[in-house]
Amino acid sequence: MRKFLVLILLLLIAAKTAAVLLGGPAPIQRDAFGYWKLSALVMQGDLLMLQAPIAYRTPIYPWFLAILRLISGTHSLQVLAVIQGLFSLGSLVIAASIAARITKLPKAFVLTLVLSLPIVSSLTFDAAVLSESMFIFLFMLNLLAILDYAKYGTATRASWVGFTFAMTLLTRPIVILIWIPHLFFLLLIHLRKNGRLRSLSMNPIPYRVRGYHLLLAGLIVTACSAPWMFRNQLLFGKPFLTEFVGRNIWIVTFRDGSGAGLTLPLSSSADQLRQRLNQVDAADQWQDTWQVSNALVRSGLNDATADQLMKTVALQTAQQDKSAFAYKAFRRVINYWRCAASELPSQGKSNGPFYGQQTWAVSIPVIEFALQNRFSQSVNLNTMLLSGLAFCVMLLIVNYPTRAYGIWIFTILAYFSLVTGILEIPDYRYRIVVEPVVVLSFGAALAILLSRLRKTAKAVN
Repeated sequence: MRKFLVLILLLLIAAKTAAVLLGGPAPIQRDAFGYWKLSALVMQGDLLMLQAPIAYRTPIYPWFLAILRLISGTHSLQVLAVIQGLFSLGSLVIAASIAARITKLPKAFVLTLVLSLPIVSSLTFDAAVLSESMFIFLFMLNLLAILDYAKYGTATRASWVGFTFAMTLLTRPIVILIWIPHLFFLLLIHLRKNGRLRSLSMNPIPYRVRGYHLLLAGLIVTACSAPWMFRNQLLFGKPFLTEFVGRNIWIVTFRDGSGAGLTLPLSSSADQLRQRLNQVDAADQWQDTWQVSNALVRSGLNDATADQLMKTVALQTAQQDKSAFAYKAFRRVINYWRCAASELPSQGKSNGPFYGQQTWAVSIPVIEFALQNRFSQSVNLNTMLLSGLAFCVMLLIVNYPTRAYGIWIFTILAYFSLVTGILEIPDYRYRIVVEPVVVLSFGAALAILLSRLRKTAKAVN
């Protein structure tokens, strides 16, 4: 019966995803146009995209997009929507699997899928030339790999952890430090396993074995990242993954509203930046991140050096008014969870830039109603969701069998909210990366509560 129910739920989720995607593709503009141009270079044989001397992109999505365009031609957007829809479905299946595994309750799989049925906002990103869908899928795959390693602890599974982490990192570098929560989680599991082995008078697992596995995973990540770091060495004179923190810090330091709204400091670095902006007649645009970045490049700096100068000036400004910067950062961390999904990729606009690609637009009233009345566009409902999430994660931590997993989920969610809140203006687009983790938290917690209710009812009877 449970397998039949799972099949029905998967078909419903697939049908919902297809119905959203039938609304049409999003125009190829802004970030999407950037990916489109990079994929065109790859298609021409420039695999490392040396003809685009930018330091703020990683290669996996442009490579994926180039392969898809070579195979699909003018139907690339249609094929892309199907594949990215499958990525979203796969992410939810992995989330449900994780919920069932950490609770050891099969009903958690079903409950996670049931709870995912109302989700529609994030599916609109599947229709856009954006990396979100692929990134979320690879991220969830990496979480599953870590869970496998925590259970079996073999070198093969450690290698898989390293490879899936590398692919996630090379899709979007925001995960560059998430190995810290993962390592802490694996340490908790290691201590629990060794405690159990000692209680059974068995030999504990030596730390040197774990150290070897950690080294193996690290070497795989390094090997996978090496070509891109070599590319940046050729273009910018030093090996690195990306340089984008300067532009991030600039936004949150100088923009009004969610940003700190500060002014340029008095320093040699700020003087150099002003001079360069004056050289290209951009002095009055100093608050606009991309205007400043582009102006610095036009003044003679390369992309990486421009970002570094922006980072230096922004950090100097933040140092001069730490309280204002810290207060706004704290608000952004909280608003990471509360901000409304006011803007979604615009689907079905035939007059947008599509560069010869086949487009489509099928209006489905139920989906239009769901998107117009989406849960995610309400700050109050998002706040309620945050309260529910806090309860679920706390339940996982309080419940001893799931304590280590609850701590792991908490640190993952805290990582994304802290990093994004400190470096970005809150936007729903940044929050969708944790939606599967949020759904599995609710599914796992609900399964535990139902299990306890059943046990209590049996005890009473």
